[in-house]
Amino acid sequence: MASYVYSYDKEEKEVKAPKLKTDRSMWKFMLLYYLTLGIYGIFYFIPFSFDLDKAAPKSDRSKTMNYALAWFLSLITCSVFLWVWFYQVGSRIEEGLDKRNVLHDFDSSSTFWGWFVFGSLIFVGPFIYYHKLFKAMNLLCESYNENPVVESV
Repeated sequence: MASYVYSYDKEEKEVKAPKLKTDRSMWKFMLLYYLTLGIYGIFYFIPFSFDLDKAAPKSDRSKTMNYALAWFLSLITCSVFLWVWFYQVGSRIEEGLDKRNVLHDFDSSSTFWGWFVFGSLIFVGPFIYYHKLFKAMNLLCESYNENPVVESV
């Protein structure tokens, strides 16, 4: 909670950090993603990246690339750019979980390469990857909702 004083006001006002979404579900995402032929994914991951920037800010204050731009660039690069985006998001979530001392078994490298890339050969891999990604993001957002400020280590 931060406090501030308006220039025309003599008293301090309390500002509460916004509550982040903690009910991301792989089943709902995949159902709506396929029903809308992929359009739901664009509208799902745009706020996802904004929440990630709030819950796990980088020390260099860089922001997560907007998913719509990553999606557009993936059209040009045959989805390679989208793979890079998901890998970076996973490593950012892993870093945020470590900074907030949230115990969860989410290794961005092995989860991404094992389930998202190679697991797609057995069809269920992306489902497992999204489940792990959304669960880790839900835990990160729950930690942020309890304590928005991260102490520097």
